[in-house]
Amino acid sequence: MAQYDLFEKKSSGSSLDIDAYLKRINCSREYKPSLKFLRQIHRNHQYNIPFENLDIHIGNQIILDVQKIFNKIVNQQRGGFCYELNGLFYHLLIGLGFQAKIISASMYSENGILGPKFDHLLIIVYLDDKQWLVDVGFGRSFLSPLEFVPDKIQMDYNRYFRIDDLPDGNFVLQSSNDSFSYKKEYVFSKKQHQFVEFIAMCQYHQTSPKSPFTQKKLISQPTINGRLTLTDNAFTITKMGKKEEFPILNNDEFVVKLWEHFNIRLRKNQ
Repeated sequence: MAQYDLFEKKSSGSSLDIDAYLKRINCSREYKPSLKFLRQIHRNHQYNIPFENLDIHIGNQIILDVQKIFNKIVNQQRGGFCYELNGLFYHLLIGLGFQAKIISASMYSENGILGPKFDHLLIIVYLDDKQWLVDVGFGRSFLSPLEFVPDKIQMDYNRYFRIDDLPDGNFVLQSSNDSFSYKKEYVFSKKQHQFVEFIAMCQYHQTSPKSPFTQKKLISQPTINGRLTLTDNAFTITKMGKKEEFPILNNDEFVVKLWEHFNIRLRKNQ
């Protein structure tokens, strides 16, 4: 089957059910874009919709079609990974009247190797003569949009973030737990891209054995005081900076934790 048959086909023009989407993230609708509203929907999106790669491990094809993603995340109460979460959130922003564009990033691996372009999808929002970096599809993301001001240290709850200029005209996002020692997260440019341009990397990340998403199941979601993370072999509760890890002994236990803590039951070919 051709690659384009597997992924995004141009939308028929039907719009998203904005009210249903806002209900999914527990937000009331506002009819005028504002920084307060942007912060609210950005934070609530992450509190209510987890980052997860579970379809990859049960054989469900991830298709970059906005209506299909909407059905999965809103109607079926699921999560997704960056192409799904940020791709859908971009359409929510546009539907709410925000000025926004999709951009591409290259991720750093755990051993510091920089990945390819279109490795990650994120968003820039233009509001009140300022630019804001928006990302609800990154497993360890900031909860509030970051003001696009290079070298400015921005605190996001108990973590720190900084956007730095690079000599080639790109930018790098760095994060820190103490505001002194920073870790590079991803490199990006401000160039606008279309959803369809992420097809190849979306395919790669759900099929290649080299992709971190094919190597283990993962679902993670921030909470008011920490984060919940479930993988094939561990369930981790982070609360007030302290971590407790519990082993997952088999798939049955994984399924139980998935329902108890994330309210998700998986089905193939939903």
